[in-house]
Amino acid sequence: MPTSRIVTRHNSRTDTPMIRQARRIACGRALGLAPDHFKIGETAVLRRLTLASFLLLPLAACGHSTGAGKPADAAPGSTQAVGAAPTGSRAPEGTTAPGATPAGRSSASTPTPGTPTDAADQLTGTQHAYLKAADTAKGTITFDLVEWFEGKAAANACKADGVEPAENDWCTGWYIRNNNKKVRTYPVAPGASLRIVGTTGTDLADADLKKFRATLLSTGRVFVFTVKAGQITKADEIYTP
Repeated sequence: MPTSRIVTRHNSRTDTPMIRQARRIACGRALGLAPDHFKIGETAVLRRLTLASFLLLPLAACGHSTGAGKPADAAPGSTQAVGAAPTGSRAPEGTTAPGATPAGRSSASTPTPGTPTDAADQLTGTQHAYLKAADTAKGTITFDLVEWFEGKAAANACKADGVEPAENDWCTGWYIRNNNKKVRTYPVAPGASLRIVGTTGTDLADADLKKFRATLLSTGRVFVFTVKAGQITKADEIYTP
């Protein structure tokens, strides 16, 4: 006798009304039915099972979720840029776009070499110097600046320099300090007053640039002069014994 018929006959013997009722209750609970529905027949239960399966089919076909806590798959056809920066991202600090001038830095070029910067060469006002040369054709005087002291100032300067007083009122009446041998050349302004010491030693006589040069180079005396707007406007020889 085939095995399936034995099982059927065995099930039909053990499938009592009480077992069938228990099976109905289990099915009803699975479907969330109230207890008063447990008495319905097997046919009604099978209908509800069929209806429940029919309602679950659309949900299964939707594919809304692939599992608890897992995001839904991207919509078909959508793309995502590879290596794209997140919205609102900033460039790494310390980097500068090509050609851009870094923050806190000037784009101006450096000063041209040779630009005059020595303020000591920009003379103005009253000065004292030894005459070194004079160019009558160009109208310039080349000189060596000195410091000139008279009276008490001369005595103090000599003491500071460790110089002892000497004849002809040296350090007591006048004193010359020359610690810098730098030579400068300045133009003589048109109509400038140039004067040399007269024969008496107390008067001053007018002279042109040629005579002024000859006299100063001969006596070796200091002359006092005035500079305005980069030109010598006045120069007088100073008498010293």
